[in-house]
Amino acid sequence: MKRRNSRPPSQIDAARQVALGALAFLAGDPERIGPFLAESGLSPGDLRGVAGSTAFHVALLDYLINRQDLLIIHAGEAEIDPGHVVAAREILFHADMGED
Repeated sequence: MKRRNSRPPSQIDAARQVALGALAFLAGDPERIGPFLAESGLSPGDLRGVAGSTAFHVALLDYLINRQDLLIIHAGEAEIDPGHVVAAREILFHADMGED
């Protein structure tokens, strides 16, 4: 049976870890998570239910990428290149779409 996505699972898992790190970054400060929740239409209680969703991870990374000030702060705190966040978003987007 052919896999839905040809990316290695470790690459997708690494991208998910970037997204979960971004969620932890935003959730760690009410001034960061509040605007995200307002824009997404989610409540704090909704996060647990959607936190494992690839589509949610893509939306979360889109939010962070579109707020470069937050992206730079997060990347610095996580000790990653901001480009890794962009790459993670692309990997997850294509994984969710079932594309290569």
